[in-house]
Amino acid sequence: MSGIDEETVRERQSRVARAGGKWEEYVRLYLTEREDLKKAGIDIIYGKSENRIKERSEILWKMLSIPLMASPYYESVWGDIDLVAVKGRDLPIAVISCKVSLHGRFTETLFWSLLFRTLSRIKVVLATPDGGRGRENLWVSEWGTPENPTKDRLLAESYLDGVYVENVPEFCKGIRPGQGTVFGGIVRPLEELPADLIRWGEEVSKFIHLRKELRNFY
Repeated sequence: MSGIDEETVRERQSRVARAGGKWEEYVRLYLTEREDLKKAGIDIIYGKSENRIKERSEILWKMLSIPLMASPYYESVWGDIDLVAVKGRDLPIAVISCKVSLHGRFTETLFWSLLFRTLSRIKVVLATPDGGRGRENLWVSEWGTPENPTKDRLLAESYLDGVYVENVPEFCKGIRPGQGTVFGGIVRPLEELPADLIRWGEEVSKFIHLRKELRNFY
C-alpha cells in the first residue's frame, strides 16, 4: 500500500470517529473539509431543520420548500433533506441524500428528487456506502454493473443527478478485501462529488445572472 493510500485510510478512520459512526455526518465532514469547495464559496449545511434553514435565509427556505396545490391550510411542506450544498448564503445547488442502505428509504429519495427536479433547478444526489444486498456474510453490490444493472441503478439513472459511493468498512460490514462497487454512469466515487457541486454552482450562478440581465432588458 502506497503512502497516499495509507494517508487516505487514516483520514477515513479519523472521519468515522469524528462523525460518531453516523454516515450523514461523515459525508458532511468530508465535504466541509474540502478546500476547493471553500474557495468556490459552497457551504454544506444540515437540511432536516426547516426552522434553522429559515433562520439562515428566507430565500433559501422558500427555494427548498415544496409547494402544496390542494391544501386550504398549508402552502408548503418540508422534504426529506439530509444535507444541502449552498453557494453563498441562499443559493441551493444540490440536496444530498445520505443513506447507509437502500432498503426502505431509497424510494423516498426518488420521490423527493422527482419533485425537486420538476419544480426547480436544484440537483438531487445520493451519497451512500454500498451496504450490499446479499445474504448475511455474502456481500453483493446493491448497484450491479453498468452492463448488468440492478433495479435501483436503473431508477437512479432516471431520477437522480448522481450516486456517490464510498465503501468505508465501518459502514459496509459484509464487504471483504477485493470486493467493491463497479463505477460507471450514474454511480461514481464520493471523491467526484465536490467537482460536480462546483460545476453545478457555476451553472446556476450563470443562469441567475442571465435572468437578471433579461429582466433588466425588458
